Amino acid sequence: MDKTDRNTIEELLPRYCEGVATEEERLQVEMWMSESDENRRMAKQIHALFLATDTVNVMKKVDTEKALLKVKSRMSGNRHKGTMWWQWAQRAAAILFIPLLVTLMLQYWGGNEQELAQIMEVKTNPGMMTSLTLPDGTLVYLNSESTLSYPSRFDNDTRNVTLQGEAYFEVAKNPEKKFIVSTSHQSQIEVLGTHFNVEAYEKEDRISATLVEGKIGFIYKSNDVSKKVLMDPGQKLVYDSKDNKVQLYATSGESEIAWKEGKIIFRNTPLEEGLRMLEKRYNVEFIIKNDRLKGDSFTGTFTNQRLERILEYFQLSSQIRWRYLDSLDMKDEKSKIEIY
Repeated sequence: MDKTDRNTIEELLPRYCEGVATEEERLQVEMWMSESDENRRMAKQIHALFLATDTVNVMKKVDTEKALLKVKSRMSGNRHKGTMWWQWAQRAAAILFIPLLVTLMLQYWGGNEQELAQIMEVKTNPGMMTSLTLPDGTLVYLNSESTLSYPSRFDNDTRNVTLQGEAYFEVAKNPEKKFIVSTSHQSQIEVLGTHFNVEAYEKEDRISATLVEGKIGFIYKSNDVSKKVLMDPGQKLVYDSKDNKVQLYATSGESEIAWKEGKIIFRNTPLEEGLRMLEKRYNVEFIIKNDRLKGDSFTGTFTNQRLERILEYFQLSSQIRWRYLDSLDMKDEKSKIEIY
């Protein structure tokens, strides 16, 4: 495709995904999509980001392949969108603060039917994030593929929430009520008022907590015995649930909490950890085929760069090679990238 055609597609893709392209524009985009698997992959990624900006659609599990077919029947109007598709997509992926509140159930407190309380749940789709304020004034930033559950009011002596995934908390101070974050692998974080980051994805064995200010206690079980590790500002705790080991590291916290500002910051970051950060941001899955590369580390700051540009930086600095892997299953929600 020559430069003129490419610029045209860059302008038409957002219009196509929004369903406002003309019939002629629709045919032009679909012809471009049919030219290669790479073109179709790009269109799917852009459409997934478009769906993430729609609050109603985000609250449902969307099959982007089917959704691309459905959007063909929604073509009408002729609004001009001059923004290039990758800039539009990067802004959507960088900071999507869309409050998503989904009521899972109503439960009675103390058997009194006149006093109802709600269990609230906030979820983020792959590649997006959101922010919310809890009933006590605590501010929470929720990263990609994460879930936070909490009551509509904190009536008890403690403020209990449950996290699956990654979140940054700015806890409202209340000396009379501890704030407790329950995470995977029977672990908890106990605070009174502080700023900290927690990464605790259920499918991963590792849990990490980074303390920015205040004081927190990380509670875990070892041989059925509950243990607590107290943390000071500037420390990062990593807990391995497989062997019940806890390690503390010194850190500025810059790299760990950059995601809430839409940034990716590497500070001598090991390859595996860096790829995990990219997986959350760009909704992809990396497969490392060369174990020798795991010893490489990287330093750099990225904001609106495309994933391919960041991988080019990796390639220049450590001679890694990478490629997209074609999937036979069209239902795969994540593109797979091999590092070799």
